[in-house]
Amino acid sequence: MAEIVLPEVPDIAARLWIGGDDYEHATHLVNAELAADGVGAVHTVEDLRVTFDNTAGMEPEKDIMFVEVAGRPVAMAVTRWWDEADGLRVYRHIGKVLPDWRHRGIGAALLSWAIDHLTEMAEAHEKSNRVLRSGVDSFPSPGQALLESFGYRATQHHAELVRPHLDHIPEGPLPEGLEIRPVAEGHLRPIFDAEWEAARDHWGYREPTEEDWVWFLEFPHRDESMWKIAWADDQVVGQVRGYINAEENDELDQRRGWCEWIFTKRDYRKRGIATALICATLREFEKRGMTEAALGVHVENPNRALRLYTGLGFELHSQGATYERDLAG
Repeated sequence: MAEIVLPEVPDIAARLWIGGDDYEHATHLVNAELAADGVGAVHTVEDLRVTFDNTAGMEPEKDIMFVEVAGRPVAMAVTRWWDEADGLRVYRHIGKVLPDWRHRGIGAALLSWAIDHLTEMAEAHEKSNRVLRSGVDSFPSPGQALLESFGYRATQHHAELVRPHLDHIPEGPLPEGLEIRPVAEGHLRPIFDAEWEAARDHWGYREPTEEDWVWFLEFPHRDESMWKIAWADDQVVGQVRGYINAEENDELDQRRGWCEWIFTKRDYRKRGIATALICATLREFEKRGMTEAALGVHVENPNRALRLYTGLGFELHSQGATYERDLAG
């Protein structure tokens, strides 16, 4: 088992995940870092519970490490692994440090532990095509500098976009022969399957797991009455699964809806389907009293998603990156 070497800070200690209040501790660490780095998002305890309980390739009791000072968690590292469809095995880690405890060597200690822990795991797996992967939610940031000091380099980029108002929403009609239908219980699995199938040509694709299906069902802000699903006969050909995070809106004093999990089936692309579904989602948010909308995007998306979203009035709010390095350093 990889050891963690902690900096010389009074009353500092490290421990692995034990459950219970750790969901609250992890949520606090995630949200504190998002706020410090200017990312307009707030996660709930239920968000993290559903995620941690339904992540393949991770055993929290072995793969999540906390650092505490005087018994109070001030940082954590989360590790996991998965196989991508092209044969690459990814060993992923993230680190979170409370802003007041940055620049004291805690983040570096957790990063070293995560690398050692994942390297031990990789040696047991005996697979040659593999990589260490991490990321930052915004840059410049302390996390970016830390990763680069350990030999990581940015390989992909993502962004959070915000439409600061819901005025002048385009009509965005669906192509002839397609329709948006209310979501029924029997639609859920076809929607899930269509979303994953549409992502096969995207960077980093991996096959879905049973844990992904459970997460889809248990997502805390799930509200099918907001979903805009495009059908062609009995086929799902596109979607926007909109949602509202009421706790986030209260915390940030805003009225925002999220346009997420946007896709169009490959042979239906470039026909205005995504535009129609996004516009329908924006009108849905307006009906529900929202005043703005947001979404996340992979900047290098091959279907020029960033250009589509900015053309619909979304503006860049924050940008982050995925970082990688070889296991050997």
